[in-house]
Amino acid sequence: MRLLIVTQKVDASDGNLGFFVRWLARFAEKTELTVIANEVGAHELPASVRVYSLGKEGGASRLSRVLAYQRLLLRLLPNTDGVFFHMCPEYALGAHLLPRLFGVRTVLWYVHKQVSLRLRLATMLVHAVCTASKESFRLQSRKVRVIGHGIDTELFSGKKEKETGLRLLSVGRIAPVKDLRTLLIGFFKLQKKYAEASLSFVGETVTAQDTAYQGELSRAIQEHSLQAKARFAGKVLYADLPKLYSEYTLFVHASRTGSVDKVVLEALASGLPVFTSSEAFGEDIPGVWKFPEGEGGKLAEVISRVFESGGIVYTTKGREWVEKHHSQDGLIDAILAVYPAQK
Repeated sequence: MRLLIVTQKVDASDGNLGFFVRWLARFAEKTELTVIANEVGAHELPASVRVYSLGKEGGASRLSRVLAYQRLLLRLLPNTDGVFFHMCPEYALGAHLLPRLFGVRTVLWYVHKQVSLRLRLATMLVHAVCTASKESFRLQSRKVRVIGHGIDTELFSGKKEKETGLRLLSVGRIAPVKDLRTLLIGFFKLQKKYAEASLSFVGETVTAQDTAYQGELSRAIQEHSLQAKARFAGKVLYADLPKLYSEYTLFVHASRTGSVDKVVLEALASGLPVFTSSEAFGEDIPGVWKFPEGEGGKLAEVISRVFESGGIVYTTKGREWVEKHHSQDGLIDAILAVYPAQK
């Protein structure tokens, strides 16, 4: 199969999208792969994979990128069997009816609770939509396929030794929608009872609003004189995340996006107990404990209860659940199954 993937960025060093390079490598094992990216950075892919940049990394204007996209589509679609738009409905809209003109089947991958006009229009244009869970795509459509999230369980192999203590970890974009304030309030309460407890926020800001939000949280840490215990650690390369997870004893998560957040699945695959308020995760998932959204005090109570009962330990049960429901190989196969078989 000749597959064209359109994505935001191909860059293994990116803190948010670095994981997608490994997706591309898996696609390349099963397809003749071509990639169009808004931006291209450091990456290692098989020599057979063709990667085209729209030029954002070089400062190309939005108009020039739109025109470059159109030129590439006209050039590549005649020799393409399927197009996979990753996350951004704008790419499907930008392609408009060109794929259908060339008889090419299109699939959109989308994982977010937001239902915008752009998403509605993109859903009308594509042949199918793939998503991680029913919470990750809120638009009602017969085109939707729920296929899991695609976690590389070979990379996130977990640690085997028993860990003790309360070393809290949060991974992801530093932004208000992630509700890190609730995590911090919970930590402040927890720290009063367990002086050895620590918390690290791993991730980076994207917008000016994000930066202001991080500043507010940093000032709160200073006001509580806990700079030595709570910190913003900056971004970590995707390839270094497995080691990062191995250095902590539990994962905390309060994102309000409503979608299945891959960092939670990575933490579970790494053997960490997870404490989350997200509606996308239930306590029926091994290794997951819930607390009410926006209630940091309840987070502290739940962590304290589990800790004192001996539940803050490495576990294989969460990992086994991730392998069953969200494996990367299973996801790639499920996506490719949406396209018609090639003669």
